[in-house]
Amino acid sequence: MYTSKFRKLEKAFINLPNLLYGYNIYVNKNKFKLIDRAFNNLSSEPKTFADMGGVWKVNAAYTFYTLKKHNIKQGFLIDTNSNEVADKKSKQYPNLKCINANFTDKETVEKIGKVDVIFFFDVLLHQVKPDWNEVLKDYSKITDCIVIYNQQYINSENTIRLTALPLEEYKNIAPKRDDDVYDYIYSHKNDLNTEYNKNWGDIHNIWQWGITDNNLRETLAELDFREVFYKNYGRFSQLKHFEDHGFVFIKNHLVD
Repeated sequence: MYTSKFRKLEKAFINLPNLLYGYNIYVNKNKFKLIDRAFNNLSSEPKTFADMGGVWKVNAAYTFYTLKKHNIKQGFLIDTNSNEVADKKSKQYPNLKCINANFTDKETVEKIGKVDVIFFFDVLLHQVKPDWNEVLKDYSKITDCIVIYNQQYINSENTIRLTALPLEEYKNIAPKRDDDVYDYIYSHKNDLNTEYNKNWGDIHNIWQWGITDNNLRETLAELDFREVFYKNYGRFSQLKHFEDHGFVFIKNHLVD
């Protein structure tokens, strides 16, 4: 059986070079390259960026990488929950503003204002009310470049709502975790979660969507963005229905 302990060991081995630079085992070097790719694809060097949900598990590694690697005037780090590691390191960067909020809230979009580049790493498939495509619509109004790294659904051409599936089918598709979590959420789908002011069935703590490349590209095209980079990084964990895919989208008028 592919256990959580084995997966951590595997990650530690694969990401050993990152550990040597002070990052934890969850930091993915492919996202560093994706950030650089996005910055290099814009004709004028980006000076501002926002990292959506960037603290969880990686201690804001992608935010700090961008601040160190690129000439940034203002960065934004947005997450509902921060931690001591990220908070302590963020004090080293006067050009970083940390927003402790849900990035899907309209108020958060307004606080950020206009930025050159926005990162959506491993977060879109969690978003419900507003849904992932509505989130992209909101942020497409305040940026010229959207960078996405997401676990994409490869079992069909069309996006599916995972939590609309029967519980046992959901468990067979979604990441393995304590069954009690999924059991509880499914049995309380229509009950209010007071922490997020959403029904339990709509919270972002679990996988909510199987987003396909086809639908993601259609959504960005409708928002006047053009895909300038794509890479398939292979299967996510041991989930046969999902692969890690990276994208860079830029506003059409900025593409040569």
